[in-house]
Amino acid sequence: MRPAGWKFDAGFAFFAILFAALGVRLWAIQVRGHDEAAREQAAQAWSKEEVAPLRGEILDVRGETLAISKYVPSCFADPAFMDDRADAARRLAEALGLDRGSLLEKLVRGRRFVWVKRRCTDEEERRVRRLGILGVGFTDDTRREYPRGPALGQVLGYVDIDGVGLEGIEREFNGVMAGRAGSEWVLRDARRDLIASFRRVERPPEPGYDLVLTVDARVQRVAEAALAKVVEKHSPESAVAVVMDPATGEILALAGLPGYDPNAPASARPEARRCRAATDFWEPGSTYKGVVMAGLLEKGLVKPAEMIDCAGGSWNYRGRSITDVHGYGGLSVEDVLVKSSNIGMAKMVVRMGPRDLEAWIRGFGFGRSTGSGIPGESPGTMPRETPWAPQTVVSVSFGYAVGATPLQLAAAYCAIANGGTLVRPHLVRAAVKADGTETGISSESAGKRMLSAKTCRDLVTMMIQVVERGTGKNAKLDGWLVAGKTGTTKLLGADGKYAAGKYASSFVGFAPAGSPKLLVLVLVKEPQGAYYGGTVAAPAVAEILKEGLALLEVKPDPEGVKKARAGFAKRGVGR
Repeated sequence: MRPAGWKFDAGFAFFAILFAALGVRLWAIQVRGHDEAAREQAAQAWSKEEVAPLRGEILDVRGETLAISKYVPSCFADPAFMDDRADAARRLAEALGLDRGSLLEKLVRGRRFVWVKRRCTDEEERRVRRLGILGVGFTDDTRREYPRGPALGQVLGYVDIDGVGLEGIEREFNGVMAGRAGSEWVLRDARRDLIASFRRVERPPEPGYDLVLTVDARVQRVAEAALAKVVEKHSPESAVAVVMDPATGEILALAGLPGYDPNAPASARPEARRCRAATDFWEPGSTYKGVVMAGLLEKGLVKPAEMIDCAGGSWNYRGRSITDVHGYGGLSVEDVLVKSSNIGMAKMVVRMGPRDLEAWIRGFGFGRSTGSGIPGESPGTMPRETPWAPQTVVSVSFGYAVGATPLQLAAAYCAIANGGTLVRPHLVRAAVKADGTETGISSESAGKRMLSAKTCRDLVTMMIQVVERGTGKNAKLDGWLVAGKTGTTKLLGADGKYAAGKYASSFVGFAPAGSPKLLVLVLVKEPQGAYYGGTVAAPAVAEILKEGLALLEVKPDPEGVKKARAGFAKRGVGR
């Protein structure tokens, strides 16, 4: 006979076995499988992420910020957490102004990490967070900004979506400014939001070097304003201004119109993004005469007071008719430059000979890039025949048959202005970090001696007369003596022939003439209406010199100017 409590004991045994099995299972999960479960959980929640470094800033010579990088939020998604990807794509597209179809295509590809939108605004981040979509989060990214907008855009260049320099200084010195990315382990919740209190830095990011330019943003503003007036008045195809310290070769300003805003490079035409001062060359015409005249004086082939027969304005040389805008009879060597006589230059240059002339021109840096550090800098062009034909020699004497960039010509005139040393134009003064660490970037170079002090004095005197009573009168200033040279050049058309009505107007000048602190070159291509360099370009040079010298605190010397002008009159200059 079975015991009365048998049914109770059987039930107890059943539940005892059940709880025992559950206990074994819990032990297996919590004890024996703890490490594996922890690894699985960590793999889902913890992730190793790259931390972008801040790109170095670009500063002007006085410390004004020209380009800066900032940390900003970028939106990403892990589609594996999404129940309805189509709905998520729709809501995200509305919040961020994106194309829904393109976003949905990215979300359904099966990848665990998808960029939704890089570099969001704070308001965009707030809108997305309010949506509360599982699997959507934000991470730190960097954005490059150019506080001055279009100013100096062609020099600075810009970076791509990943912060890599594509043009200008940004490209040339990308490795210096880029910095080194860091890494960290971060913990995210089910919504893929960062749990800020759970971050483990593995390697901190190393910011890039700041680049300190030789450019003075104040002088840059003056140059840009002067070009804007030229464009408003003459409606040219383009206009360029180069401002340099002739003693050191430092570039204080590089302006070009039309320009573009590096904050929005995609909206600009390619020709608006290039730095024309370094990439474009042209036949400089009469502004080249100063370089040729320097050679004639240095080699003792002419003297300033020597008389040259300018043939009344038309001279036949080996079957070729060479003309002047105005007909002159006898002119002194000085007045050949002052009046800008093509005939006078041609008659003098044949004394030099083709090989000597070519060597002289190349010695001044023409035919090779200046080494300024501007990407895409052109070497210009030189005649290819060897030796140069007699007609080529004559053409070079008044600035044809050669192609020069504005930067090359400005550098050549720096040698005349500074007493005879050819200096290398350069844009970068130093690359430094916050702790003062510098990296090796060459700036000034020793330069090459090209001219004697006497040749420079004679040539500067001639160039002062160009401004005082010659073709450059519109560059005259009350408080300083300006030395300069005008140029007006015919431009080639699409057929390779000189096009009717197409000219380039140029002027190069420096002041104070006796001890120059600024040298300015302005080139204006295809001005409408007036086209002579003395009319179109010289006033802009005068404005830049006047405002620039004031900014550099170079005091005017009206009494000294008055005395110098009286001296010129006393010795009969210009009579």
